[in-house]
Amino acid sequence: MQFTQLKVLAVSGSLRKSSLNRLFLESMKLLTPTGVEFLIYDKLDQLPFFNPDLENSPTVEVLNWRKSLKQANLVIFASPEYAHGITGVIKNALDWIVSSGELLGKPISLPNLSPRANIAHAQLSEILSIMGGDILQSCSPNASLITPYVIPCDTAKNLCDIAEINHRIRELWNRIETAMITQ
Repeated sequence: MQFTQLKVLAVSGSLRKSSLNRLFLESMKLLTPTGVEFLIYDKLDQLPFFNPDLENSPTVEVLNWRKSLKQANLVIFASPEYAHGITGVIKNALDWIVSSGELLGKPISLPNLSPRANIAHAQLSEILSIMGGDILQSCSPNASLITPYVIPCDTAKNLCDIAEINHRIRELWNRIETAMITQ
């Protein structure tokens, strides 16, 4: 598979360094096809709490977040579920772009990496759709106990060394390629 200058921004909804969502995104990065620029956005913890009074004069961190989204051809959101809801860090990041429009018409991959995270996944899907994002269903796999996309592992490389996980991530890249060609 060969892309021509595809820019992918990957966003983990967990700030935890050993998060399974981050591990999955790091594994995707290791298996990134030629021609794809893959960036894991790791500065959500630097965004201030959303305040509508500051929306028209955002901080540098907010401007960087918006710029990263604008420059991406595709955004991947991988986020856990906390107490049957989306994480506060994802909600805060999305609040900063509700009216600035970076997700309007933007292709989005929304993998659900936990068989038990259906409530938050549905919420995040709804929020991203309301914000104008184009959720690519073919690029938004749902893990199950039988077909995991990530398992507890110490490194992304070790996760990629697991044949079934490697195959699923490569297949996701194939679906992304197909979807982006038809965009």
